[in-house]
Amino acid sequence: MKTVIATCALVALVIAGFLAAGKISRSAREATGSRVEKEFSEWDRKDAPGCSVAAERNGVILYERGYGMANLELGVPIGPSARFMVASISKPMTAMSILLLAEAGKLSIDDEVRKYVPEFPDYGKRITIRHLLSHTSGIRDAYLLRELADPYDQSTNRIDALVQLISRQKGLNFEPGAEFQYNNGAYTMLADIVRRVSGRPLGAFAEANIFKPLGMTSTRFHDDPEMLEPNRATGYHRDSSSWTIPVHSDIGRIVGNSGLFTTARDLLRWQQNFAKPSVGSPATLAAMQTAATLTGGTTSPYGLGVFVGQYRGLRTISHSGGDPGYAANLVRFPDRGLGIAILCNFDDPPLGKMTNDFADIFLDDVPEKPAPPVAAPDVKIVHLTTEELASHVGVYRDPQTDTFSRLYVRDGKLMTEAAGDTFELRPVSANRFVLSGTSIALEFTGDREVHIVGFGPNPTVVQKIDPLKLSPVEMNSYTGQYTNTEVEATFTMAAAESKLVLRRHARPDILLDPVYPDTFQANLVGLVKFFRDAAGNVTGFSIKTDGVRNIRFDRLR
Repeated sequence: MKTVIATCALVALVIAGFLAAGKISRSAREATGSRVEKEFSEWDRKDAPGCSVAAERNGVILYERGYGMANLELGVPIGPSARFMVASISKPMTAMSILLLAEAGKLSIDDEVRKYVPEFPDYGKRITIRHLLSHTSGIRDAYLLRELADPYDQSTNRIDALVQLISRQKGLNFEPGAEFQYNNGAYTMLADIVRRVSGRPLGAFAEANIFKPLGMTSTRFHDDPEMLEPNRATGYHRDSSSWTIPVHSDIGRIVGNSGLFTTARDLLRWQQNFAKPSVGSPATLAAMQTAATLTGGTTSPYGLGVFVGQYRGLRTISHSGGDPGYAANLVRFPDRGLGIAILCNFDDPPLGKMTNDFADIFLDDVPEKPAPPVAAPDVKIVHLTTEELASHVGVYRDPQTDTFSRLYVRDGKLMTEAAGDTFELRPVSANRFVLSGTSIALEFTGDREVHIVGFGPNPTVVQKIDPLKLSPVEMNSYTGQYTNTEVEATFTMAAAESKLVLRRHARPDILLDPVYPDTFQANLVGLVKFFRDAAGNVTGFSIKTDGVRNIRFDRLR
């Protein structure tokens, strides 16, 4: 789940026996390697993808190895030179590009976005580059907006199209600076600002100013779909017991929020720059690692391009990434001079547990031993019948946020959706499921409640609800066409038995379940609320999700 961003930190290596030169004795290295290989033994296969793992301390590589296959069709194993698409780990590089332009006096991160993107709307509130960097801008999620808009022509410049889509929005999700809300579109816009200010695309700017100076010779933004990527690890998706290659239409078309190809060792070179800056000033690097303060006085978990947190009492600077076929995690422990990089070429590894287990090997001198994650994914997945899975199907409401989610069975699997992505719920017992690729678990209590654990310090309790029963006449009152100029799309609303069907151009239909009077719920669009005029006629509806709040569609007469 892209909005369930892994902020749990990873830890790196503290090993007794460091010599004055910073090296490790052979016996300590062998003992360390043995323990690591035991942890990663299940990924050390010739018939499955895997991960590249590496760790360093004070610039010295302590451990580096690949597990599994970089390409199943050709039988190529993962080695130290394997390049992975690391998705959102692109964001720190985009942030650094902006900050280098600020150091050069080309911009200030406290400038308004409209200074560099004149078409960006004036909301009557200052939205600055700093807001974009820290995910506190309040702008709507461009990638969810894109799902509401008509599909792009393949020749469209995706970055230009997304910036224009953001710039057509008439409302914000919240007051700038008031909340932290992870926003991929903000970083696509930052990539566009780099281009407008520097005169070069983000990839060329980062190559000249970050990757080349740091010796990151195997790193680049993949900004051309026809570009060859040497030593590329193919991304895979697990479907039951087989592997498939997922289609990712944005690779080579959008960078900034994603699009970076790199190796584990190059990412450790990037991390070492925080300890001994050669790119960016010490003040700039300190600013990146300082958590933003929200207008209400609380602290965000994010600085400028990196997450700021703790693990086992140690300060951490981290970022994770996930896209179809890939998952990655990167963490630095500034007070220990330690760093870990784990890059995987499949999209559902238990990445949080995997990296914490890796880190724990090297934290013997840290007194605080973490308790096992309450919702860490169980290794053993059990088989449930279709009838057993169907007993959990339904619509569930979070009473704290008035948000809804739907569980359904597809191809013999229990599925759910969030932020436009589909996720499998994998059974570890008849009433406990883990969200594929995360440490989040759903526990069905049997009394129409589900406890969601592993996402935050306390369980989230959601309740199964019975959909509202509406007559055919009531259902037909909502049918018709609705349009919105912000996404430049027109939808058709049709009735189908107990549901409404939202039909989009060249995209799958969306089924809406009635939950309250004039209020429906569905995956992707969240809460759909209809409006009526004084005569009781339906005049339009609004969509409310976490990423896109209160965007209105007007009924065509």
